Amino acid sequence: MIKSVSFIIQTLEQMRPRHIIYFNNLILCLLASFLLFACESSNSSSSKSSESTLYATPSVDSISSGEIKVITFEVKDSTGNSKGWGYDIFVGDKKMIHQPIIPAVPGNNAFKTESDARKTGALAVQKMERTGTLPTLLVEELDSLGITK
Repeated sequence: MIKSVSFIIQTLEQMRPRHIIYFNNLILCLLASFLLFACESSNSSSSKSSESTLYATPSVDSISSGEIKVITFEVKDSTGNSKGWGYDIFVGDKKMIHQPIIPAVPGNNAFKTESDARKTGALAVQKMERTGTLPTLLVEELDSLGITK
């Protein structure tokens, strides 16, 4: 490594100033590329393992055989101020859905009332029981509940 650094310094001293700028830019680009790929490869390996556990779709048996319940909670910001309401859906003792924001609509807004969160959670449970999988809620369904109006 020390020989490489001394070789680079000797090469830089022998080059004209214009070539030094190009050479420095080349070295910086190569270094930045190396760091980018090194960081990306370490992040991708750790995120792939967590994605498989975070987004694992439960089997039909686990949803249909377990007791499904909705529990509402107050959403707070980092200072402890209330931002609204959200809900969790449990199948038996396992939390299947944590929903701190209104699904299917743009933005990261919590439900305005606990009742809105509870109604949306109940709709999600109905869809889970009907399909046996995690639900997808539509804006039209939230409109019919009065959530997004």
